[in-house]
Amino acid sequence: MKLLVRSGLSAIAVLLAVSACAWSADVVQTRALPSLTRPLEATGRVWFAVPNRFRWQLGDPARTVAVRTADELLVVYPRLQQVERYAFSADLDPAWKQVLALLEVGFPSDAAAFHESYEVLKTESVDGAWRFHLRPASDAARRMLAAVRIQVARDDYRLLATELVFPDGSTMRNDFSHHQIDPPMDDDLFAFSADWQDWSQVRPLEDRK
Repeated sequence: MKLLVRSGLSAIAVLLAVSACAWSADVVQTRALPSLTRPLEATGRVWFAVPNRFRWQLGDPARTVAVRTADELLVVYPRLQQVERYAFSADLDPAWKQVLALLEVGFPSDAAAFHESYEVLKTESVDGAWRFHLRPASDAARRMLAAVRIQVARDDYRLLATELVFPDGSTMRNDFSHHQIDPPMDDDLFAFSADWQDWSQVRPLEDRK
């Protein structure tokens, strides 16, 4: 196991992906923006199931829900009845694919694919945890995301935190607690049903074309 940890990214890809088929935890999300004197904080819950299904839910009742389905990412704002749809189409720019995959950066299920997407800049031991400093492998992706930090417990390899650093200096950190390994999960968890005809729907990537 120590050899895997020394290899940096391989430790993340193997130890996190193989240890559980499903995972859930409470999350505290902290966003720091250069324009704000105080960071923004929100609490919620995250669920993940291999290979890439996930649900992030912030607020109680939910203010923001991000759901990864088979062919798209939904970012839902229930109070506002708004939804953003990001399709994972075959012709999607690779840089945008990587950006859309950010919510699953702490849950790699394929070591080779993760190596293609990220470079390991540094690995360090901090307060009983391994901290991996990564950056996107492609120049195009780095224009949208400057760096990624992942923190994993040394004793049982629990995912403790992820932090995304953006080119404008803003950051988004997720701290995880109360982990559940392989909890029962219904397929409906990885979907969001609504009477969409009454909602405002946007497709940001299509609007950019």
